[in-house]
Amino acid sequence: MAVRPLLRRAARLLAALLALAVTVLAVGPAQADFGTDYHDPFSVTKPLTRPDTRSCTVETMHDQPFSNGYGNPPDTPYTATVTPPAGCRGPWSAVLLDLHGQVAGRQFDRLFTVRIGGVEVLLSSTPEPSADGIEWHVESDLTRYAPLFDRLQPFAFDLPNVTDSTYTGVFRITATLTFFTTSARWPAAPAADRLLTTGPFGLTGAAPSAAVPLTFPPNLERLTAEVYTRGGGACEEFAYASAPDDFVRANPGLGLCGKGPFRELALTVDGRVAGAVWPYPVIYTGGWDPLLWRPTPGIGAFELPAYRLDLTPYVGLLLDGRPHAVGVAVNAAESQSNDLWTGQVNLFAETDHGRARTEGGLTEYRVAPAAAVSTALTDQGGGSGHWTVTAARHDRATGWVQTSHGRVSTEVRDDLTFSSEQQLGASGNELTLHNRTDLTRSSETRGGGCLPQLRSSHESDPLDVDYRFSRDAAGNTDQLTTMALGRHQEDTLSLGPLPLRRTTVDHTLRPSAHRHDGDATVRTASAVEDYRSTGPDGRYHRTSTTRDGWPVP
Repeated sequence: MAVRPLLRRAARLLAALLALAVTVLAVGPAQADFGTDYHDPFSVTKPLTRPDTRSCTVETMHDQPFSNGYGNPPDTPYTATVTPPAGCRGPWSAVLLDLHGQVAGRQFDRLFTVRIGGVEVLLSSTPEPSADGIEWHVESDLTRYAPLFDRLQPFAFDLPNVTDSTYTGVFRITATLTFFTTSARWPAAPAADRLLTTGPFGLTGAAPSAAVPLTFPPNLERLTAEVYTRGGGACEEFAYASAPDDFVRANPGLGLCGKGPFRELALTVDGRVAGAVWPYPVIYTGGWDPLLWRPTPGIGAFELPAYRLDLTPYVGLLLDGRPHAVGVAVNAAESQSNDLWTGQVNLFAETDHGRARTEGGLTEYRVAPAAAVSTALTDQGGGSGHWTVTAARHDRATGWVQTSHGRVSTEVRDDLTFSSEQQLGASGNELTLHNRTDLTRSSETRGGGCLPQLRSSHESDPLDVDYRFSRDAAGNTDQLTTMALGRHQEDTLSLGPLPLRRTTVDHTLRPSAHRHDGDATVRTASAVEDYRSTGPDGRYHRTSTTRDGWPVP
C-alpha cells in the first residue's frame, strides 16, 4: 500500500522535496492544483483484442467500496467465488478482466492486487482523484491463467485504503471476467496444464530472501516462471534514483536514500539462481509531482509488469516427486521503516500428455549468483556529486528432458545491462538522472522430432529525470520537474530458419510540471504520450498531448 504524504517519496530522495511536501500539505488538498477537476485518466496504449466469438461475462465485484483497510474489521480483501460460465465452457480463445473504478475527494495512490485461486493475476495502482471525481478503467489479459477456470475458484481483491477527515476518497470498483469461446479464426489459446504459486513474499534489508517448497508434476516437460514484484516504502519505491552508500555517508544532512540505483531480484530453485528480474521503474500517480500524471498515468502504473523467466533447463532436477524450494532474493534494500520488496511467483507447468513420468538433467549452468555491479563516484562537495553505476549479467543454462516424443534440449540465455548516471547539485536541490536498462532473453529448443524453435525477447527501458527546486530570500519556492519514460520491446519466434512471428512495442511518455508558491501561485503541467506496435494483427499507433489535466485537441 502507498501510505505517504503528498510528494512524500521524492521528499526522501531530496531534502528540498521534504520541505515542499510540508508546504503542499499546509495549503490544502492536491486536487486544487487544476481546480476541482481534471480529465478521467487515460492512456494511448493499444486496447486488448477481443475475439468476435460468443462470450459470457461474469461479474465478480459490483461497485465495491474500499475506504478502510486497517479497520476492525478491515474492508479488504474483498472475497467472492469465480464460477466458470456454463454457457461458455472452455477451452477459451481469451479470458479478459475488466475493472471500472471511481473516486472523488482527496486520496493517495494505493496499490492493489487481484488473486484467483491464490494465484496473483494483477498488480495495479489507483489514480489520485479530483474533488469532483474521476473514473478509470483497467483491462488485463488473463488467458494464460485458463487452467484456474476449470472449477470454482476463490476471488480476492485487496486494496488497503485509508480515509479520515483529510483523505476522503473512497474507491468504488466493479470487476468482471469475460470468457470468449473458440472458432476457426479464434482457436483455443495455448495454456499450461497446471499452475503453481509461492504465495505472497516480502523482502527487506534485514530479510532479503524467501523460499517456498513446491512439488512438481512427475511428467513435467516445460516450466515458465512469472514474477510480480514492486518496491515499496520511502526509499525502495524510488530505488532507481538512490545514491551510492559512500555519498550518503559523506552527506548525512541531505537525507538521501542509499544502496545505489540498481535492484535485482534473483529467482532460485533449491538455492541455485535460475533467473533474474530487473524491475521496471514504475512511477505511480503521486510520484515526484502528482501534476505529472494527470490525466496520463506513468508507464505500467495501472498494470505493473509480470516478469517471465524460462526455467525449462531445470526441469530434470524437479522430477523426483519431492518438494523443491522456489525462492526470491533481492540484491539490496534499505532497512528503513516500510522499505521492502513484495510480490509473488507463479509457475506455469506444461506436462507430457503421452507419458506418466519424464526424466532429464541440467547439462550446462553458467548463471552468476549476482550481477556484476560497478560504481564511479565523484563527491564535488557542498551536497553535490556525480556518479555512474553499471550492472551486467550474461547467463546461460541448458537442460534436457526425455519425453514421449523424444529427447528435447532447451538452452536459455540472458544478456542484461544497466546504467545510471546521476548529477546531484545545489545541496540536493537539483538532480539530473539518465537510466537505461537493456534486456535480451532467448530460449532455443531442439529435438523431439521438430525443427529448432527459437524465442527471443529484447527490451529497452530508458528513464530521464530533470528536477530543479529553489527558494529565494523572500521564501518564494519554485519547482520544475521534467521526465522521459520509455518501454521498447521486440519479441520474435522462429522455427528453424523460418521466422514465424515478430511483435514490437514502442511506448514513450514525456511529462513536465511547474509549481511556484509565494509571490504568485503557478500550477501547470503537460505531457506527450506516444504508443506504436506491430504484430500479427497489424500496426497500431496513437499519440496524445495533455495540458493542465485535459487533452489538447
